[in-house]
Amino acid sequence: MEAKVRILITGGGTGGHVFPGIAIAQELLKRPEVEVLYVGKNNGPESKWVKEKGLSFEGIQASGFPRGLTLRLFTFWLDLMKGFRQAGELLKKFEPRVVFSTGGYVSVPVSVVAAWKGIPVFLFEPNVRPGLAARVLALVSTKVFTGFEKTAQTFARAKSVWVGIPVRVEILDAVKEKALGEWGLDRNKTTILLLGGSQGAHALNQYMAGAIQFLAEGDQAVQFLMMTGLADYQKVADQMEKCPLKVILRPFFTNIQDAYAAADLVVARAGAITCAELLSRGLPSILIPYPHASGHQEANARALENAGAAVVILEKELEDGTLSEKLAGLLNEPETIKSMGLKAKTAFKERASAVIAEDLFQSAQIRKIA
Repeated sequence: MEAKVRILITGGGTGGHVFPGIAIAQELLKRPEVEVLYVGKNNGPESKWVKEKGLSFEGIQASGFPRGLTLRLFTFWLDLMKGFRQAGELLKKFEPRVVFSTGGYVSVPVSVVAAWKGIPVFLFEPNVRPGLAARVLALVSTKVFTGFEKTAQTFARAKSVWVGIPVRVEILDAVKEKALGEWGLDRNKTTILLLGGSQGAHALNQYMAGAIQFLAEGDQAVQFLMMTGLADYQKVADQMEKCPLKVILRPFFTNIQDAYAAADLVVARAGAITCAELLSRGLPSILIPYPHASGHQEANARALENAGAAVVILEKELEDGTLSEKLAGLLNEPETIKSMGLKAKTAFKERASAVIAEDLFQSAQIRKIA
């Protein structure tokens, strides 16, 4: 029997570094001759997310670079050295022909050791503004794939290519009518979805709760799905107890694909993966970037705003009534919502997963011949 084409994927810490890797693994495994191993952080959230998709997972020691002079500065270097050793052992055992890195600190030892061993490293940067890990790993990478066109200009022209952001198949394939039925939502009402991130977002929860109460005083045919995070869930539930509008609350969505499919308008942070998922579903949005992410999220949000697919409100602009007025204005202009949705769909690069997977596979095949 011919040996499998082995491809290693690494990245972790946040959904932005994990979900593109899962999407590429799903695309690669359409080829029966391919074997994929995902390497992330021991006990990191990626372990759960990757295994839930039936993918092979191995963990290594890793931690982010600390800010300031703390004890973590000492443990960081210990973790890094241990991560390098474990990465070397995994690469020797699995023997991948190529490595696909989605960034984040956990991908650094795997990618660096792979490059040192002569294994081609393909890097993916989903944000408009590259993070520190991506800027470092670009130096040892054969090629850099970017999620946004502007980002490709920040890397060496000879090795960077704009492909868009890979989106998981379950999000692409979710069906609206089925999703509405799953949630018990009215097909004749506008569904607004709030996404504060997997841990929720306190400011978004509070202003959205106020906006719902404001809209309840009007006559718009509207209903809501809210992912509050665990910390704010009970407080928001208490606020919504007497609301006459239908409001479905969850600390987090295990079936995020059905939430997207049911939605007509989304209020969310502006992580790169959230932005890609909104575009993939053709969903208009109000984006409120997380203000403490070195400007990454605002840059992502502005890219969607410039495409006509989103309205951006900075968190510091979220005074009482700002979100309420914006939502009410959009609900009174259904043609604007429709136009934003069409522009979102137009801005989405549909073949990102296929393009990256094909490039990885072809490079692995070339190494086999060599």
